[in-house]
Amino acid sequence: MAAQDAPGTEEEPAWSQETGLPLVVRTAHFDVRVRAGESTVATWPLSPAEIAATAEAVLPTVEARLETPLRERVSLLVVPAEAAPAACPPRAAALPARRRIVLFAGPETLEPRALAAFLAHELGHQLTFDRWGALGADRRLTEGLATWAAEPYWLAWRGWASLDAAVADLLATQALAPLTTAPHGCLVAAERDVYYSVWASFVDYLLRHYGWERLAAALTLPPAGEGEADYRGAFGHSLAELACAWERELGRTPASCPAAAP
Repeated sequence: MAAQDAPGTEEEPAWSQETGLPLVVRTAHFDVRVRAGESTVATWPLSPAEIAATAEAVLPTVEARLETPLRERVSLLVVPAEAAPAACPPRAAALPARRRIVLFAGPETLEPRALAAFLAHELGHQLTFDRWGALGADRRLTEGLATWAAEPYWLAWRGWASLDAAVADLLATQALAPLTTAPHGCLVAAERDVYYSVWASFVDYLLRHYGWERLAAALTLPPAGEGEADYRGAFGHSLAELACAWERELGRTPASCPAAAP
């Protein structure tokens, strides 16, 4: 999850604040701080050092996939899962302008495959910001790209052999909004797992056919509407046309497609 965090534009969420917390682990790229709560470090299945080691382990893959290095150190704030916001609680979050990743530590997030997937996803947000100075206003691209950057770890966590094959099954068997209709408001964890996977497959399609330069344009051009990138300005086609072509590559036959679908 990417938090909207441009410094000075809004108050920082209480759960992401690290002022006064001691540095407990320092690695090549990460400074780890821990906030105590009802669950203490002693009860966690992984230590802060092991959490930091996981971040270091996944970083080279995310850097390679996004074709950019981590520009500066990142603060990794580990807080108990019960400290997450009550509405649609995140399992992890990135605040790239502040160079901070927040991990809500609990049994779900500290399972090793899940931890690798979540940290790689949040690093995807940080490296997107490092490369382009922006995350984009369209969640399909913002969260899709971060999930795509974490794909090897995401697949291992989900138990999938292929992202596109798994997404084709999701589209066929699960009730979710069409790609052209971005869901409003927060998504609960199970919804995030589905939508982020679907959006990652769409981002993969865009990269295969249009490349980094046009994807960067979609992230940085003024939005075409609320929560929607300027797809026509970036790719020369509407979102509906691109969504139709993407579904066809997944082996699906959309009910209706624009005549100009690429």
